[in-house]
Formats: sequence, structure tokens, C-alpha cells
Amino acid sequence: MCTVLFIPANNRLYFASLRDESPNRPLAFLPEIIKGAESDWLAPLDAQAGGSWVGVNTIGNVLILLNGGFENHQRALKYRKSRGLIIRELLQSAALLPDWEYMLLDNIEPFTIVSWTENALFQLVWDGFQKHCIQLNTANPFIWSSSTLYTTEAKKKRQHKFEDWLKGQPSISQSAVFDFLNSYTDLHNGFIMNRNNKIRTLSYSFIELDKQHKAEMYYQELPDGRKAVNSIEFISNKISCNV
Repeated sequence: MCTVLFIPANNRLYFASLRDESPNRPLAFLPEIIKGAESDWLAPLDAQAGGSWVGVNTIGNVLILLNGGFENHQRALKYRKSRGLIIRELLQSAALLPDWEYMLLDNIEPFTIVSWTENALFQLVWDGFQKHCIQLNTANPFIWSSSTLYTTEAKKKRQHKFEDWLKGQPSISQSAVFDFLNSYTDLHNGFIMNRNNKIRTLSYSFIELDKQHKAEMYYQELPDGRKAVNSIEFISNKISCNV
């Protein structure tokens, strides 16, 4: 939830997420299909707070969390609830944007959500004071880096590396994207990072979205942990799962 990619290619949409967290945090639950109030959803779950940082539902909505808003912020001693629970709530929604508009976020730590919904891409930001809903051009690829971990300079360097990689017109797949993310080996600001083992990249998630039919999620714990591949079908609620 600290590096996110969006790549449109091959009449499909590709999303990637790297989760940077304390390695002392309990192991997450592997992605699975969960019954929701308005839609079923597929996501890994945080074993500590019960939320998630990446998921897709039977409506075809994709949500990926990044810590922080537009800028780094001073953390409060305590917040009302985990940001991952916001993702969990919105993944169950059949009307993401209206529910985002009316959601109460007072005393929630700032965050950003990259969201695909209603055949459009949005950047939803809670800056600690107000919400922002920014629609993005779905013809363009994007990279986001968490404001809580990466300076403006570090973000620009990551952006340039992403753009240079895309200039080579790579064939997009979960393995190709993973190889790219491994190509920047700076332990402090690289895509897959490790800051003295106090915070490091714990997992890689990759979603391939066929806009009309289904999404497939690939999940891998890092450096060499558990792996899972799951799929979820849209609208019909016929869901297949293979772990």
C-alpha cells in the first residue's frame, strides 16, 4: 500500500500494489472471496486490524490503498479506526462514489485510494481535513508512491524509472511487472525496499481486469513467502477461486 501501478494494455487493465509495513506485523490472510452486504469481494486481509489494502468486487470495482494524502503528515497518537477498514467497507459497496462522498472520515489518518469504478479511474484522497475525488485519464499509465515514506524527489525518481520502462513497450504480465519492480535496488527508496528491517516490502499484489467479465488477483509474500492466485467474476456472482 505504498507503491501502486496502473497500466492499460491489451484491452485490459493492470494494477500492482506493494505493501510496505513492519515485518513484526502478523502475517496477512491470503486473498479469498468474502460475502458483502451489496457485493462480494476478493482481497487479502490484515490479521491485526481486519482491513485490507487491495481488492476487487463483483461490481468490477478495484480499490488500492496508499498511506498518506498529497503530503506527509504529523501522525496523531490515536485514530478512530484503521484505514484498511475503509477499503473493506467500500469493497462491499455497489455505489462506490456516492458512498465515498457521504462517508465520515473524522479522526481517520490521511490516505489515498486508487479506484477503478463506473469504467473510470479515480484518485480518492482524504487529507485529514477534506475529501478529494480526482478523475484520471484511463488511457495513461500511472505510478503512485506513498507520501508517508517517499519524498518528492524520491517520487520523481520512481516516476522516471516507470516511464523509462514503459518506453521499452514491455509485454505486461504479473511476472514482467514484478521483474520491473525488482530492477530498482535502492533499499531505502527502491520499489521493493527494506529500511533496516524496521519497515520493508511485505507483499506484491497484481490484478488483471477484464472490464466485462472478471478479475484475476496474484498475491505473493516477499521475499519468498506464500503465493495465491484467485479470480472473481462480475455481476453474475459466479465466482471461481484457485489457491
